[in-house]
Amino acid sequence: MTASVFDSPMFTKLYSVGEAGRLFTHSAEIRAALLVLGTLAKVQTERGEIPEDSAFFIHRSAMEVQIDPAGLADGVAKDGSYIPALVAAFDKAMEAPEHSKYILHDAHPQDVADTALMLRLRQLLAQADTALKTLPDSDSRAALLADLPMIRETSLRVAFTEAPEIGTAIGEALKLGAPQDARAAIRTIANWLTQAGGTAADAALSSPAATALSAQLHGLNTLFQDTSDAASEPLYLPQIALSSLSLLQKATAS
Repeated sequence: MTASVFDSPMFTKLYSVGEAGRLFTHSAEIRAALLVLGTLAKVQTERGEIPEDSAFFIHRSAMEVQIDPAGLADGVAKDGSYIPALVAAFDKAMEAPEHSKYILHDAHPQDVADTALMLRLRQLLAQADTALKTLPDSDSRAALLADLPMIRETSLRVAFTEAPEIGTAIGEALKLGAPQDARAAIRTIANWLTQAGGTAADAALSSPAATALSAQLHGLNTLFQDTSDAASEPLYLPQIALSSLSLLQKATAS
């Protein structure tokens, strides 16, 4: 069997996640990070920090360039983050060193990674919201839907806390909130997703698959809440998110 049922063509119907599966692919992760890098360059040129022609080139290239995730593996192993390797690959792909030297100018790699993740989580929450609204009325469903606007306002924000003016401008461009540290926000979202999955499990027809999925979701989130570092997020967050969305899919179909 595969390491995760969500990566398995054999289990794809038993543990369906719908469109949410596309959000937790390397392609989606890289595309979101490139969008942040392009927006960063655009904001910095508006502030007179990098040349306008370079910012234009970076912004346009970020929408067009194709980066192979496998080519980032050595850099990730060295740095513990995919952003430095992505920047190096982006630099190479642009074939314009006079412009590409301004990629990630005076910015922290983790800020880019965190903001890119928030873009994907925004789409995930929208999908969860849609699925929840199809479930039968219950107190837990009503509470989750009532909490969601606050979750979006307080948690779906850019990073860049050490450069708040730049962060605010990026947030306005990407339709995310003002800068904040992402660690607590990500765990708040994971908690909401876990509660949504629990509500879906209550609404779904009882099955061994749903029971096992619910146990996995709650167990992983309990472990995840005990962490406070970015390194734990690739291990826990995708499984929490997709477990929740899979339970919502099951409840919607039942």
